[in-house]
Amino acid sequence: SRSCPEGFSSTAVNDPLPLPARFWLRTDVRLGLVGVAALLAVWLGFLGVSVEAAEVFVKRSGYYVLLATFALFLHALWRLWRTRTVPAADLLTRGQALAAAVAIGAFSLLAINSEPFRSKILNDEFVLQSTAFNMHYFRDVAMMVRGYDIQGVFLSTDSYLDKRPYFYPFLVSLVHDLTGYRLLNAYVLNALLMPAALWLVFVFGRQLSGWRGGLLAVVLLGSLPLLGQNATGSGMELLNLVMILAAMVLAADYLRAPRSEALAALGLCAVLLAQARYESALFVLPVAVLALAGWFRAKRIILPGQLLLVPLLLVPCALQNKVLSNSPLLWELTEKAATRFSLSYFPNNILGAYQFLFSRTTELANSLLLSATGLAGLGWMTWRLVRTLPGWRTAPPAGLSLAAFGLAIAANTLLVFCYYWASFVDRMASRFSLPLHLLFACGVVLLMARLDRWWPATKVLTAAGLLFFLGFTSSQYASHGYSHVGIDEVEWERRFVNALPPGQRLIISNKSTLPWLLEKKPSILIGRARLVADRLAHQLHEPDFSEILILQGARPTTVDGDYEIVPEDRLPDGFKVELVAEKRFGTKLARISRLVALELPPDFKPSGNPPPPIPHGTD
Repeated sequence: SRSCPEGFSSTAVNDPLPLPARFWLRTDVRLGLVGVAALLAVWLGFLGVSVEAAEVFVKRSGYYVLLATFALFLHALWRLWRTRTVPAADLLTRGQALAAAVAIGAFSLLAINSEPFRSKILNDEFVLQSTAFNMHYFRDVAMMVRGYDIQGVFLSTDSYLDKRPYFYPFLVSLVHDLTGYRLLNAYVLNALLMPAALWLVFVFGRQLSGWRGGLLAVVLLGSLPLLGQNATGSGMELLNLVMILAAMVLAADYLRAPRSEALAALGLCAVLLAQARYESALFVLPVAVLALAGWFRAKRIILPGQLLLVPLLLVPCALQNKVLSNSPLLWELTEKAATRFSLSYFPNNILGAYQFLFSRTTELANSLLLSATGLAGLGWMTWRLVRTLPGWRTAPPAGLSLAAFGLAIAANTLLVFCYYWASFVDRMASRFSLPLHLLFACGVVLLMARLDRWWPATKVLTAAGLLFFLGFTSSQYASHGYSHVGIDEVEWERRFVNALPPGQRLIISNKSTLPWLLEKKPSILIGRARLVADRLAHQLHEPDFSEILILQGARPTTVDGDYEIVPEDRLPDGFKVELVAEKRFGTKLARISRLVALELPPDFKPSGNPPPPIPHGTD
């Protein structure tokens, strides 16, 4: 008979299964296949494929590999749900479920309604949406650089493999597939991920210390303005947080009752998590460690068939990182940075983290209560880890899951501190702190559970969290002090152009063509316009466009309020324009002009067709 029906079996004389099935279920066979798959994955991901071939493979095949992974993950979740066993003592009462639902719903609605749906990070969110555009229309993992309307059909005519992981663009492209292409879809996806994140943090908090612990975790994390800021943007940070939480919840469930369905879901979750953010490949390690811990707890080896594919499904992630590591242009370094990662960045980033976490102004999206209690909880969690590490075999499942993922989050945070653009006090980089805030919330739940032995600490802190939100955090939502002036300028330009009478327009931009290409409006950069002035002159005489709009910036030159076009935005004297609109942002003027005439100089030489520059982002 089969000795391990959930994972594998040994060959037996009286086994009723056919010989091929018995061979497949043998422990040594499956372990051997996992080893072969791992070695093959290492060779493909790091050694045997050139950078050029890696780029082509990820660009052309990455979508289909991720689609297969996502489908396998959903199937694994369905099997896990069907085979779940919930003890009667673990069921929520109607009042407990109602309290959790009200908290999750209230904080989700608050975040979604308090912040406008718009890009929050310049230029990353435009790049992610551009990748989703190509994945939706062409199934290419690539960012659109050029796009033109050809006989009524807007086509992406030039693209490249971007450095950003593409799980979030993949999900956005799925929403496009189901509902039609709309820029709003990216924001709707994150708006839906907000309650998912709060529900998962409630589930994990409940696994740690009961439903009151889960409710406390929801209040602490749900009142964090940074979470709401990402819930109404089109970035990948919220998805990364959801996948970390999903992995922690699945790991705790697997350790509670080790079985093949739970391990399959956990392994596939790790693959998707690795493609949610750059550093999230680190979380594959705690998943592997916890998988082995489950073997020790069950006193048998559990190897579901899906787990054999996990190493190979991680290959595109390794190949994309290989392309990034060998493409310095994609690093987008500033003038002061010589490399992406260095210990020399650590002191400034640590200082920025302190200033962000303990800021008392409304200009930053922090929560002073979560930061203060979170550090205390982190200290308690570290102490508990050191004390209970020798007895890990009998440790509570959620505690063991938190320990493994907590160490990974700590490593992730230290790695971020060594990144050249990761000072949390920078509004564009504060989003990197979301995993750390999750660790803070979990640490507080554990600390309050300990203090509950002497006084109702969890109840008191939950009430204090609600009062702190009403007294302080809500004003951070209301002021929008942490918005970015560059995004404000882009959004004003888009609103103004979209309000003009319908027509086919060419946008000559001084910032990025991406916001316009995403709206299927042809666009080129000002630098490109200088090179193709002859083609623009032809468009004025035999137009394909109803008008050509030019976006420029002007800076003050005198105390009397005089302005001049910034040097990089200036056009040759032959470009004759008329001002259409202007608006001040800080000390700078954003101007929208219409090209009305173009006189070419006698010595003008027509340009060839050089490759367009790669637009710059923040990470």
